[in-house]
Amino acid sequence: MSKKSAQRKHDLTADAHQRNLVALFNEFSYGHHINTVFRDFVELAALAISNSVDRAQCDTREKRYLEIVGKYKPEEVARFPRMLGELTLSFEKRVEVMVAARSVGARGGGLTDVLGETYMMLDLGNDRSGQFFTPYHVSHLMASMLVGATIDSARSRGFERVHEPACGAGGMVIATAEAFHDAGLNYQQAMHATCIDIDPCCVHMAYLQLSLLHIPAIVVHGNALSMEMWGHWFTPAHVLGGWSHRLRARRSEDAMRELLGSEPEPASDDAVPVFAAVAAPCESPAHLPALPLVVEDGDVAVLDQPEVDTAGLADLFDEAVTGQPRAQPFLELIDQMTLF
Repeated sequence: MSKKSAQRKHDLTADAHQRNLVALFNEFSYGHHINTVFRDFVELAALAISNSVDRAQCDTREKRYLEIVGKYKPEEVARFPRMLGELTLSFEKRVEVMVAARSVGARGGGLTDVLGETYMMLDLGNDRSGQFFTPYHVSHLMASMLVGATIDSARSRGFERVHEPACGAGGMVIATAEAFHDAGLNYQQAMHATCIDIDPCCVHMAYLQLSLLHIPAIVVHGNALSMEMWGHWFTPAHVLGGWSHRLRARRSEDAMRELLGSEPEPASDDAVPVFAAVAAPCESPAHLPALPLVVEDGDVAVLDQPEVDTAGLADLFDEAVTGQPRAQPFLELIDQMTLF
């Protein structure tokens, strides 16, 4: 999409909060390159959210936060919280529209890839590397056509996992969440996403948007082709919902059913599913590290775990492709990246 096309689309579809967000970006144009400001904004917002729930990486990320803030004047720094506020209000408005549409039997037309659209409208895409974000209405159409079996599985088993090896700003995951909503499911409980992208800006954009929509997800900064990994981000919904335990139980259940050659049983209203969150961390086998520990810090649950060796990422992808189980430390950190 050209800059003129993106501008026309933005003029037609942007809500008041999106327009305010763009206006705040443009206020930086006199002294900073807009591309730098955009990247710094999404990283600062991602760092602030992560530091509220992920204690294990808090010190490093707080240092990075202060490093970025140090580049700006006090009056410029004050704009960043306002920008996050406008982005949050935009999503709140769109969720209200989505819920209202569902109440009258309409589908689609609520959520959108706010940051992806803003990124393209500001002409920040990398043409040389072919970096273009898919228009949201196309993503929503694709999601509506492709996730039928996934939604059926989520209904019968309580939740289902979705995987995106080149997530961009997270538009396809957002569209999948809206498809879950259109089908009558609460995507905050019935869906978990594992996302990966090679561009750190895309990682921060996806993490920020999925966090604001309270989508349980792990966003990985890595390369799905070369099997490299440089960082990982847990959304607040992942931490607060106890998804590390739920995904571990699901993997154990799937492995047992594969061994026995049986089909998954539908979840019933009066039965406690085997993947339900538990009150305390489960013990890990001797050859695996402990699961991320969720502890209480005041009224907020936070992750508290030591760093984990990530050397086994290539073997993880090999496991995902071949289906052969391998005991690798990183497996417990990102909850099985079956990306293919």
